[in-house]
Amino acid sequence: MSTNNRNNQVNEDELDLSVDSSIDLGLDGDTLLEATATSIAPMQFLRSGDQPTRDRIVILGRTRAGKTIYLSRLYEQCWRGNGEIHMETSSGKSHLALLNAVAEMAEHRRWPKATDNSTYLDFQLTWQGHTFTMVSLDYPGEVFRRAFVEQIEDANTAELIDHVQRAAGVVLLIDPIVLSSGKIGDAADDDYGMVQALRFIRGLPGGETVPIGLVLTKIDINADLIRHHGGLRGFANKYCNNLIRVVPALTLFGTCAVRSRRDALGKEIPDLNKPARGLENPIIFCLRNIVANRIKSRDETNKRSQQEFIQREIKQDAEAETKDTRFWLWANVVLLVGLAAVGVLTWIVVRNFL
Repeated sequence: MSTNNRNNQVNEDELDLSVDSSIDLGLDGDTLLEATATSIAPMQFLRSGDQPTRDRIVILGRTRAGKTIYLSRLYEQCWRGNGEIHMETSSGKSHLALLNAVAEMAEHRRWPKATDNSTYLDFQLTWQGHTFTMVSLDYPGEVFRRAFVEQIEDANTAELIDHVQRAAGVVLLIDPIVLSSGKIGDAADDDYGMVQALRFIRGLPGGETVPIGLVLTKIDINADLIRHHGGLRGFANKYCNNLIRVVPALTLFGTCAVRSRRDALGKEIPDLNKPARGLENPIIFCLRNIVANRIKSRDETNKRSQQEFIQREIKQDAEAETKDTRFWLWANVVLLVGLAAVGVLTWIVVRNFL
């Protein structure tokens, strides 16, 4: 291993892989959202309609962000029970495809091919005794471009938007090198496109509570770049400021799904002899917040039900009291009328007798 590679390894291992970006912001979340609400034009063709059930964690990224590798390695790690999450797909074909992608990198030192078609991946997650259903869409970065940058409405973008609407948690995958030195078009995907996606999510009913994690991928080869800017927080503050403005409480993560090294010809090849880093952290972050949101929603529903019950009881008591008051009022009126009638009759009888 070269001196540069050894230094890069030390830098990578020293990186803090999870940090809350909100502590660097001078304004609170509500103020920031209000300040940016009029500065970012809304997407014209995206219509929320009836809010569907939030039942999935959605992974958003673009070409070269490492979506396929991240998801394959995450599944391989969770399937084998090497972490806090157990993960199982509902399709045997998908199960083999995910594990074969990892095997291809390990045995043949070949990177997986870029995703050509949109593919549904249904997972059952088990975490801390809780069971979750996660439906992920592994889609080409071009679909992301058409949906959130070019704003083209077609079958593929409609499918992506449907997933975004159903997101109970969101993981954003970004390659740091693309943001810092990529082409203008690449930067537009990661910056402007994701800003529009996040603003759309936040604008949906209940969207303000959806946990969103920003993942900087490939930290093994990007370690020096990230450290040069002071770590994840410093890098994000410089290159992801617009994302942070839309999501002030954005939590940052660094991951390394598959490390890379150069072969004898100087070509970058996958190296699975070293462990992955930080793969579960964004998912656990989403799961933890999803559970908290469900508990909060349940408690709020119970509280509303109790309040409605108390209000009904108060209303019924008031109505019953009103009925009782009316009854006794009329009873007194009848009694007084009766006494008056008796008095008149008595006076008439006495007068006639005299």
